[in-house]
Amino acid sequence: MSDMNNNVKDNKKNPFKRLSSFKKFLIIYASALIVIIAAALVILHGFLKDYESGRPANTMDTLVAHIEKGNVGEWIKKSGLLGEFETESIVSDYFRDTFEGKQISYKKKAGEYSESTPVYVLYADDDKIASVSLDESRKNAHKFTEWKISSINFNVNAQDKSHAVKVTVPKGSDVELNGVKVSSDYITGESSVDLCKHVSDYVDTPVNDIYEITGLFTAPDVKVYSSGKELSTELDKEGYVAYYPGDDSLLEEEKQHILLVAENYGKYMINRGSLTTLSGYMIGTAKEYMSDIPAIDVYLIGRTFTYNITDENISNFRKYSDDCYSCNVDYKLNVNWSSGSTTYDIALTYIFVKQDGKWMLADFKIR
Repeated sequence: MSDMNNNVKDNKKNPFKRLSSFKKFLIIYASALIVIIAAALVILHGFLKDYESGRPANTMDTLVAHIEKGNVGEWIKKSGLLGEFETESIVSDYFRDTFEGKQISYKKKAGEYSESTPVYVLYADDDKIASVSLDESRKNAHKFTEWKISSINFNVNAQDKSHAVKVTVPKGSDVELNGVKVSSDYITGESSVDLCKHVSDYVDTPVNDIYEITGLFTAPDVKVYSSGKELSTELDKEGYVAYYPGDDSLLEEEKQHILLVAENYGKYMINRGSLTTLSGYMIGTAKEYMSDIPAIDVYLIGRTFTYNITDENISNFRKYSDDCYSCNVDYKLNVNWSSGSTTYDIALTYIFVKQDGKWMLADFKIR
């Protein structure tokens, strides 16, 4: 009796013992199936996650998301694409300004996209902004290729839209991009100053250094210094050009001499000056060129007239060395005679060289 009571108590404590063998099998089978399904779902989730991360478009989606959030500069830096002359904020600001208020999208680049080398075009509305190339980053757990951006090239359609920078500066100058000094390693060559190409018989031809910096996201702030003095810099179709510095002291010394040469040129043009006198200030190309220029207003010969010079101005004074400088000279030459008058706007560019302690006009251009 005691044993029966104990069995009843055991059954109550362990209801599983009261189940038939078939039901026990079903429970065990169902439990195992649930575990298998759960494991399969985990595996499937991991597989799909790896598959998704292995899509090249996933990397582009990430780029777009960061542009929309305004922190693309940080992501670009982590991707290893941020150069030494740009900061996260510069890049983020550029992308924000470019895409602000516009729909960001991308498409496979026709003729360049392939499964092994994906290339996309990034759009702001319908405008092509950049060509984005992807490169293999690694293989994930399921052997899918994960992609990283290898380059962002703003030169989508034409070479002149590239965000590479060429900076032409006086030899020995210091160059800064966005406040960062540019190493001389970026010098790719040198060129003679075109304005001074005819002075080599008398002095060393002034030379420029040429810097070329690539991999920039946006046009930089360029500053050039010579002996600690910031130089005048302009942007033309070839890139940034910095000019040789002025010299106020030398200009003051030479001002009257420069104007004297210029005034004698004007006098010769109206038959009130001597070619011999004018040529006495010149050597080389300037002297040869002047001898080929006739006085232009020969019709004044025989007329009684007066003249005066007004609005004289010297500008763009550039000192290349202790024995070479250039400048622009402008003035109005006013001619009056009994039946009329005329005013000539004289605009000249002069290049002087020092010979035997004396400044001589070696070349000039009529502007």
